[in-house]
Amino acid sequence: MRIAWISFLDMNAFSGGGELGQRELIDIGRARGHTIVEAAFLRGRLQRTLRRTLRHSSLHIDWNADMFVLANIRNCPQLRVRFPQRLIDKILATGRVALVEDAWVDTCELDMPCGGDASRCPEACDRTWSNELFARVQMAIFLSPMQQRMVNSVLNAPPPRFQLVRRPYIDVTRFTQCDFQRDIDVLYVGVINEAKGYHNLIERFGPDRVTFVGRNCMNGPIAGTYLGEMPYKELPTIYNRARTFAHLPQWYEPMGRTVIEAALCGCDIVTNERVGATSFPRPDWTDPEVIRRNGERFWIEFERAVQELRKDTVTGRESLTTTPAER
Repeated sequence: MRIAWISFLDMNAFSGGGELGQRELIDIGRARGHTIVEAAFLRGRLQRTLRRTLRHSSLHIDWNADMFVLANIRNCPQLRVRFPQRLIDKILATGRVALVEDAWVDTCELDMPCGGDASRCPEACDRTWSNELFARVQMAIFLSPMQQRMVNSVLNAPPPRFQLVRRPYIDVTRFTQCDFQRDIDVLYVGVINEAKGYHNLIERFGPDRVTFVGRNCMNGPIAGTYLGEMPYKELPTIYNRARTFAHLPQWYEPMGRTVIEAALCGCDIVTNERVGATSFPRPDWTDPEVIRRNGERFWIEFERAVQELRKDTVTGRESLTTTPAER
């Protein structure tokens, strides 16, 4: 099929876990024969220009696509620019839209402090736009059962007809257990800030035991051992040096990719109930043979859902009419 994959951030220019996961999915989809045309609101260096001018560039969307994927459309709210609503409305009007959720940006601007309990939502929480968005898409794609549960719990909108949960997919030939000396007691890899659980780690283990790898966003020095940022290709080595990998986030982590990578490399895992990866059955995030097939499993489920939507076209229940190509 032909798929228009539309995101706020250019997944080929940014290196977050969401962008990495989308690149991996797209590679698998293309290997299965699908034509996937990417369109990003922020493309590489354009971000700097947008911060200064608050202008956006034109998007080149494949309007002849069989399916449209919207990925994290309200990402980076700190930039104070948003994906053009007129384009969102035009995409939604096609009646063949899947919504990819790598975090909470399209559900809650406050990053879900309620934990999925709508009765605990702050007064500032307004999900009017989110309710309309979810009501108008045909498919929602979540990162974990925890994320799916939390989103469905707070929205006051009919759920999308199809809901897919992307099981963790990671290169198990790269992230695998090696016979290294485990000279790191407790390791954390990722952005270092309060939301990601920096103080929780220090309180649980003490600074002398913890080694941190990642970008320091604490506005001050890091207690414990700090190794700075590290290229992604070097992470398997650092995981294999650690006896324990710990991730104790303060916010609700929709997935927690590093937890899975560390588990594959043989680390003992210490987490809390706020890590979405652990809401899967354990083999889905720890068994290399299961993880190896997870990318293909996603596309099989996606293809089946699209086939059902096409059946609706034949019976007249849904309109999947394509619109003319447009720039």
